[in-house]
Amino acid sequence: MISLAADFGGTRIKLGVVRDGVVVAQSAIPAESGRHLTKRLEAVAAGLEKLCEQAGIELSGCDGIGVSYPSIIDRRNARILDHFGKFGDASAIDLRSWAEQRLHLPLAIDNDARMALMGEWRYGAGRGCDNCAIITLGTGIGVSAVIEGRVLRGVHGQAGILGGHITLQAGGGACVCGNVGCAELLASTSVIARLAR
Repeated sequence: MISLAADFGGTRIKLGVVRDGVVVAQSAIPAESGRHLTKRLEAVAAGLEKLCEQAGIELSGCDGIGVSYPSIIDRRNARILDHFGKFGDASAIDLRSWAEQRLHLPLAIDNDARMALMGEWRYGAGRGCDNCAIITLGTGIGVSAVIEGRVLRGVHGQAGILGGHITLQAGGGACVCGNVGCAELLASTSVIARLAR
């Protein structure tokens, strides 16, 4: 099985080609997350095509593309439900149609921390565990959990993923999510340099 992967971060978009659970090619492009996602999708497609070429893989030989995205996701309809200050037009884009039209591949999408956890649970540090959790630290902060052998999602896809948007400092600064004093304002890589200064 050959899959393409695109991990949309606030700073970088990481791209990969995975064959039978092993990454055979990878790269990263600037996210430019303050701009519209529609402006970055062509760069994502071109980057994935280049990686396939480097790995000697025909795009038509791939089975699909997996997208991890830092937001609340409607997996059934492959839609991003909010933007949390990154790629403001994201919720208006039909990513499944984009993947079918531009790459001729089916698309699966989920929250980025949840996808990271699933990778660790199946292939990494969480392999063989029925209960595990992950905290991802980057431009934002993500959280996800596996409970009794099931990925925690909840009815609306929000269960376990909003670690970066929990108030840690009452009366703290305003966050892009509309809350105040969020964990992301206090501990993510996007603020560490400012806090150090």
